[in-house]
Amino acid sequence: MAKENGNKHTLIDRLIDLACQTEISHHIPGRIRLKVKLQGLLLAQDLDAEDLMKYFIGILDARTNAAARSIIINYDERVISPDLWDRLVMVKNHPTLRESVKEALQSLSRPELA
Repeated sequence: MAKENGNKHTLIDRLIDLACQTEISHHIPGRIRLKVKLQGLLLAQDLDAEDLMKYFIGILDARTNAAARSIIINYDERVISPDLWDRLVMVKNHPTLRESVKEALQSLSRPELA
């Protein structure tokens, strides 16, 4: 679990790395299901879904389903733009997006943890 400010940045990097190993299987504003590729299973196991809710404003619920290789995130679309998830997953094909996605995620981190 991420407990220090430095670890918050590690959490963001791990989330981006994991997203590069996923595909969006279902997305409506407020709820997204990411399908994890086989090569991303270790990254998915390393990511604590509770940390996502703890460290990011707008994430209402996050859970993983190891058997289905999926991550489901419920979020407040008034806080998190639905296109952020598309850009997050697109980093794998467009590495130049990494820094802008990272900045967007940092802007969603809870101020008391900055």
